[in-house]
Amino acid sequence: MPERFNRREVLQALGATGAMSLGKASATSAQASARNPLGEVEARIRAGQNLRWKGSPLGNQYPLLKKIKQESPKSLAYLKVRPTDLEAWKHDARGKIFELMHYQPKPCDPQAQILEKADKGDYIREYLRFHTAPDIELPAYFLYPKHAKFPVPAVVALHDHGGFYYFGKEKILEVEGENPVLTEYRGEYYAGLSFPVTLARNGYAVIIVDMFYFGERRLILDSDLAEGINDWQKKEGPDAIAKINTRNGQLECWVDRNVQHVGITWGGLLCWDDIRTVDYLVTRPEVDAKRIACTGLSVGGWRTNFLAGLDSRIKASCVAGWMTSFDPFLPWFVSYSIPAGNLPGMYQYLDYPDIGSMTMPSPMMVVHGTHDALFPPEGVEEAFRNLTQCYQAIGKPERFTTYTFPGPHSFPARAQQLMLEWFTRWV
Repeated sequence: MPERFNRREVLQALGATGAMSLGKASATSAQASARNPLGEVEARIRAGQNLRWKGSPLGNQYPLLKKIKQESPKSLAYLKVRPTDLEAWKHDARGKIFELMHYQPKPCDPQAQILEKADKGDYIREYLRFHTAPDIELPAYFLYPKHAKFPVPAVVALHDHGGFYYFGKEKILEVEGENPVLTEYRGEYYAGLSFPVTLARNGYAVIIVDMFYFGERRLILDSDLAEGINDWQKKEGPDAIAKINTRNGQLECWVDRNVQHVGITWGGLLCWDDIRTVDYLVTRPEVDAKRIACTGLSVGGWRTNFLAGLDSRIKASCVAGWMTSFDPFLPWFVSYSIPAGNLPGMYQYLDYPDIGSMTMPSPMMVVHGTHDALFPPEGVEEAFRNLTQCYQAIGKPERFTTYTFPGPHSFPARAQQLMLEWFTRWV
């Protein structure tokens, strides 16, 4: 691959081929089929085959990494261990992942404060803040149906990365008077739909939080304050937002290096925020604590995979635009990964689909666009085989399903409908 593209650049390129609105679904499908971003990446890969290091962004470092990767035993993978006691295996596997996170905040009082409450006709929307650790407070939206027999099932809705740091939870939640860049973004990646609202209108309570480094938790510098910028409450324009997204993308690896230097991991921060979000969710009288699901696109899919795998309270999941084996990522797709997805040492014990298998026997659905340029097709296929075999091994093959569509990195309308049907069936 002679030209290096980072994840943000790829995602921005993919946005041009995403779904624009439900009313334009047929035109969108035609556009997605006409241009295959994955095909363009594969063409660059083929063009580098005669080069010494195959055009890999890793260059002469690849042989060493390849050797270490090939020697990784993945010693805790379900298909390798073939445990007779599923729960005992999950206990050991989860314990290893928690160890590798190097971060486990003690349980704390969420000290939740509901700051706004809006009647949306058929559902109620709250804006609130709660603690996941003594020094970490998460801004969140909580939605629940207005007319329902409580308690109701609940969904943890997890927003994406997209190289779009300026907003977090708002990327998947429609709000009145929202910034036009949000409307456009949701059109590109979510078919113009707000799936948390769809869930609320179909009888679910839904919680959405800002992920670390995004939305109200995004990077803000002293220079931003001096210039009076980087304040989304001022409804800044697309040029200003794009400038901040670019800057924050460039500094993402700096933040990650220092996160690791102080002794924790970015992935650990995300996973524990999501687990503590479930802790808060089960305190709500509107929520049936025995009927909780989770879903998300892209890094929201990564978070879904880990939350479902690590927290037994999750009874069903839908991973969208994020499921692959790590092995085929090397040597060409490495530049599309993000710091959040890295747990150093994990591959010695478990691959990404192995994390998902820890949710068994709870059901899992995976959504994938066959033109998604962020993941090697063989990695996606390998992950699908892995999870299929895992669910077959426990005698519950019907609890794992996939939905693929001929489109780019996105969570299209049909996939959202299937997600709703999946939760209706299993939650």
